[in-house]
Amino acid sequence: MSDEPRAEVDLVVNTFERTYRRALAPGVLAGIAEANEYAFARRVALINNVEDESAALALAEQLRQRGEIDRYHLVADHLDAALRTTRLTRRELEPLLHYSDAPLVAATLEGSPWLLYWDPEARLADPADWITPALELMQRDGRVMVANPSWEARDAAGRRVGVEREMIERGADFALGPGFSDQVFLAPRARLAGPIYGQRCIGRIAYPGAHKAHAFEARIAAHMRHRGLLRATSLSAEYTIAAAAGSSSYPPRGLVETARYMRNGMLLRAFSKSPWRPACLRKSWL
Repeated sequence: MSDEPRAEVDLVVNTFERTYRRALAPGVLAGIAEANEYAFARRVALINNVEDESAALALAEQLRQRGEIDRYHLVADHLDAALRTTRLTRRELEPLLHYSDAPLVAATLEGSPWLLYWDPEARLADPADWITPALELMQRDGRVMVANPSWEARDAAGRRVGVEREMIERGADFALGPGFSDQVFLAPRARLAGPIYGQRCIGRIAYPGAHKAHAFEARIAAHMRHRGLLRATSLSAEYTIAAAAGSSSYPPRGLVETARYMRNGMLLRAFSKSPWRPACLRKSWL
């Protein structure tokens, strides 16, 4: 590793109605920080879309007083500024606003040059400093815009088939390829805070809820694919999501959404069977 001082990175964890009681319990956010084995400049809790704001704020304040976090914010207090900065409107994101508002606020808050955005239900399988080598990679390779631990465990043969499916290059410790996930990502804050969310791309239909709206995750992926930007997936660190699997959270409503849902499904099935795909859907899970 480099002997230069570590880059300043803010750990930002978004909490909401289903997760804030567990996530803001003593030790949880501190445990996430410790597992990543990186000295974060700030540890920040976001509170989003909760029924009892005072209860959530009280829990966050207790963590701040214990020294487990440095700051906490209500997403609603900063959303308008985030939308202005990124040149988005609520109308473009509705009715899935809460699938985009927290990461947009995280990207546009004042803070360190680097941002590690973390879903509170994500956990590293084993403690590891994957951040230091990821930063070194992104600083020397301008194609790499984001990095994350692997979302996929090794199979019996020691492979990560899904990661390999998207991979176009393999380095010593990272697989490079297109794609993006909003569960866990490390990125330069200034790039996320730019007006990069308006890229038209058929690849956006591969993301959940595309029949309703194009959320943050799909918009970032579209921007990256159309500009040849890559994500680096760690081959030595992996994370899991504690949330139980369930049915789709995006059932279509009304004739327009139903028509979009059916159209998107037909297109995705067709592309999955076709020897030809649009460039923005190549090297994807389809």
